[in-house]
Amino acid sequence: MNHLFKSIVAAGALAIASTSAFADQVKIRFADLGANTNNLYQYLGIEKGIYARHGLDLDIVTFLKGGPVVIAAAASQQVDLGSLGTPILTGISRGIPIKVMGAPAMKGQEFVLLGRNDIASIADLKGKVVSVSSVGGGQAQALRKILRANGVKDNEVKVIAYGSAPNGYLSLTSGQVAGVVLSEPNISRIVVEGQGRILAEAADYYGRYQHSYVFASKKFIAEKPDAIRTFFEADREALRYAKAHLDELSAYGAAKLNLDPKILAKVFERNLDKWDDSLAVDPEGLLNAVKIVQEVGDISKSYQPKLDEITDLRFLKP
Repeated sequence: MNHLFKSIVAAGALAIASTSAFADQVKIRFADLGANTNNLYQYLGIEKGIYARHGLDLDIVTFLKGGPVVIAAAASQQVDLGSLGTPILTGISRGIPIKVMGAPAMKGQEFVLLGRNDIASIADLKGKVVSVSSVGGGQAQALRKILRANGVKDNEVKVIAYGSAPNGYLSLTSGQVAGVVLSEPNISRIVVEGQGRILAEAADYYGRYQHSYVFASKKFIAEKPDAIRTFFEADREALRYAKAHLDELSAYGAAKLNLDPKILAKVFERNLDKWDDSLAVDPEGLLNAVKIVQEVGDISKSYQPKLDEITDLRFLKP
C-alpha cells in the first residue's frame, strides 16, 4: 500500500511538472498560407516536439486567401510572426508595424506559370483568364513580371483570384482558366498528371531576388525578443531534422497533404537542394525585390527603402 501511495504521489508530481513546463512555454502565433511541401518541416517539427523542447508553443495560424490577409492580421496584432513573400515588403512600405527577421527554408522565387495543354506559349494567354491566389499578392506580381517580359500587356489578360492552393489546381484542371500561377506541390502534380504544362518559371525573370521572409510584429519584437531568437534556433533544428530524415518527412507529407508519394518525390527532386538552413536574409536580394515590386506597381516608386528600417537581423545566429 505504501509503495502504491508513493507511485501515485510520484505520478502526480510528474503531471504537475509537465503542466508547469507547458505553462512556461512562450506562445507564438505564426502566420502562413497553409501546409505545403516547403514548410512541412515546421509541421513535422511541431509533431516531433522540437519547438516545445525549446520552450515554444508554436501555433500555426493559416490564412488561405493570400498575403494581403496575412499583412492585415499582422497590422491588427492577430499574429506575432509569420512567413510570407513580397507582400511583407509592400506592407512595410505602407507603414505596417512589422520587420523582416529572417527567411524560411525556401526564400527564392518559386512561382510558376502553367497553362492548359492547348496553350503553347505565353502569347496564347492574350484575351484569356489566368488565376492567381490573390490579386494583390506575390503571384499576381510574378504574373505581371512574366507577361510584360513577353510583350503581353496587363489588360490583355483577365486575372482572377482562386484563394486556396487546391482551388488554384482545380481552376486549371477544370478548364475554368487558361493559365494559373502556382507553387509546389501543385506544379509537379499538374505536370505528373499531364493536365498542363509549364510556361514560365518566375525565377528566370527576377535576377538576384529574395521572395520569402520571416517577419515579426514590432510589438512582439519589443516584448519577447528572446522568443524570436529561440524560434530561429528551433526552426533550424526542425529543418535539419527533416532533411536528415527524408523518408519520415515524405511519409508525413504524403499523409498531411493527401499527396501521391510520386508527386512528393518530384517536388523534393525540384526543390530540396534549395532549402537553406541558414535562414538568412540576402540584403541585395531583398533590395532588388523592393525594386521589382515597385516596377509592377505594388510599392510606390517614391518609396526609398532603407535596410535597417525593413529588417532586424540581430536575433538570427549564424
